[in-house]
Amino acid sequence: MGTANGSIVARLVVFGVAFCTHAAVIDRVAVVVGNQVITETEVADEVRLTAFLNQQTLDLGPEQRRAAADRLVDQQLIRNEMQLGSYAAPAESEVESTLRNFRQEHFNSISRYRAALQKYGITEEQLKEHLMWQLAALRFTDIRFRAAAALPPSNGQTANRLQSEGEATSASTVDQQMETWLKEARGQTRVEFKKEAFQ
Repeated sequence: MGTANGSIVARLVVFGVAFCTHAAVIDRVAVVVGNQVITETEVADEVRLTAFLNQQTLDLGPEQRRAAADRLVDQQLIRNEMQLGSYAAPAESEVESTLRNFRQEHFNSISRYRAALQKYGITEEQLKEHLMWQLAALRFTDIRFRAAAALPPSNGQTANRLQSEGEATSASTVDQQMETWLKEARGQTRVEFKKEAFQ
């Protein structure tokens, strides 16, 4: 489950129906997750945001949309779990700082940044919401899994070696625990991909 800047998983899902002036335009369902849905527009937005953050060529083909839908399923399962606990949302200042760092790293001017947003078909507000979800998901992962992955010290190790090896092992264990948990959550939840959405 790769994400920009080392994030574990994470993509924001915004549910809704699009309307125009003269007639309602129904956003077709792409995936059903329990009693919730992920729409085709949300899948496309996930592809666009991921490509933008990873600075990759935008590809809205069936494979990329299916991969994006898989990520959104995982994120919905994480969101469901977060709603059961007390997980504080990231502060607006954290989101702004993350956005500023990304912008400074990848764009040498605001105009180039704005042009890239337009090229990928996303807004800055969508990007901020996406980054907020990334930060929230990472915080959830740390609280939910990292404590259980902490290893006790060994008498034969120096402090520095213990810290470096412990951090690497802990990160790997956290990823494994997350993958195991997601697999179990999927097994306990109705997940239905609509074939017509990925043709």
